[in-house]
Amino acid sequence: MATSVTTLKRTVGKPLTTAAIAAMKPGQVLSDGAIDTGAGRLKIRKRQTKTGSVSEWLFIYWGSTGKRATMLLNGKASRYSPKVQEGFLTIAEARLLARKLQAGLQTGVDPAAQRELEKASVQKAQATAVAKLHELKKKTLQALMDAYVDSLKAKGKARSAYDVENMVQNHIAKPFPELVSSSATAVTARDVSTILTRLVGPDTATKKGRTALKLRSYMAAAFKLALGAELDPMAPASAIGFDLTMNPAAAVPATKMAAAFHKVGERTLTVDELRNYLIRLELLPSPIHRLALELQIMSGGQRLQQLIRLTHADVTDGAFTLYDPKGKRAQPRAHVLPLLPELRDRIEQLKAINPVSERNAKGNVFASTGGSIINAETLSGVVHGISMAMLKAKESMTPFRGGDIRRTCETMMAGTLGIHKDTRAQLLSHGISGVQDKVYDKSNHMKTKEAALRAWIDYLGAVRHGVEHASNVVPLQAAK
Repeated sequence: MATSVTTLKRTVGKPLTTAAIAAMKPGQVLSDGAIDTGAGRLKIRKRQTKTGSVSEWLFIYWGSTGKRATMLLNGKASRYSPKVQEGFLTIAEARLLARKLQAGLQTGVDPAAQRELEKASVQKAQATAVAKLHELKKKTLQALMDAYVDSLKAKGKARSAYDVENMVQNHIAKPFPELVSSSATAVTARDVSTILTRLVGPDTATKKGRTALKLRSYMAAAFKLALGAELDPMAPASAIGFDLTMNPAAAVPATKMAAAFHKVGERTLTVDELRNYLIRLELLPSPIHRLALELQIMSGGQRLQQLIRLTHADVTDGAFTLYDPKGKRAQPRAHVLPLLPELRDRIEQLKAINPVSERNAKGNVFASTGGSIINAETLSGVVHGISMAMLKAKESMTPFRGGDIRRTCETMMAGTLGIHKDTRAQLLSHGISGVQDKVYDKSNHMKTKEAALRAWIDYLGAVRHGVEHASNVVPLQAAK
């Protein structure tokens, strides 16, 4: 008896067309016969929605466990469109994507699992980007300048660090609060120029050229520090992560400012001008301003920036110490001066005005009301005010500034008193060069400096009381 054999024929769906898809009814599903069914199938279904209906692509496949799985072909962007448009798939685009998924299946890649991995990777990248953006918001211009201050302190340049803090507070934070709190990456060369224009611009009545030059230098150094911090093992941690690509402060030209304000001065006071200056110092209403400027001139014309950093701890029975941070020293050089009675008198009055206290924990002799050190620019402004008053009273023919007082002191010590230039260098903390001076000579030259200061203070007394020459001196009275 012959056995009847039934052969099962595998039917292949027809390739989908735009017409066939357009004719679909809600709930209907069609397969695309243009796709080989060996590893996954491409289908399209029409689904009813509240506002109508949509056609969306599906990918049907059998996973490694043998179970059938159904997924949207391209996630949220799986809807059908007869024309190419973002967020939709045409027939050709759907087939191309389906073939890629089939190829992955043939190498053992589960499409749904792969999509979850990709989704997690995207989410992680997004979270990283958000965290980085959040961190960058903390990397403000203020934070950048603070990082530079940290680097100076790490090098032992605490006094230079104070100068930077003081300048940032007075010339960036106070006048430009929005800029100082903005991201450092957003700061442009134009912003830096705006900061400096406030100090030296054509509409600025009292120009502060040297301050502008120093501030530009500090800002350029801060940006440079952060730009190289990632690769600098000695950079402070606070300088890392600013994501900078340029140095806007360095892009601001300083040539014209330097030419206008960084000139070697030539102005010195005459004996009569010096006498009137001393008299006007005695009449200053602020005791701190008066004592500071008297101490400056009586100590031979010390730099105000160094003098105002004097603390209680810097004063001993026979001397007081200033610190000279100039140059590329890792540590400021101690500049020790003899404490003559006239100098001691002024310093003791200052210590009484500013005792060590909770407000003045560092024992700053020149502390302001808030406890921080008074600004050297404030004292320069006082000198400028005296100069203008003397000019108005015809006590001088041309104005002068704070640096001219220092120059006057040295000029008169050299020309009138005949004090040797090496002694003046030790007394005024000029650059000490040469192997002998820098390496072998560790003497502080106290006896020489004391003799020079004694002669100078006596000479000031003579000038103050109308006796020009030191051979017939009248000692200066104790400060008020």
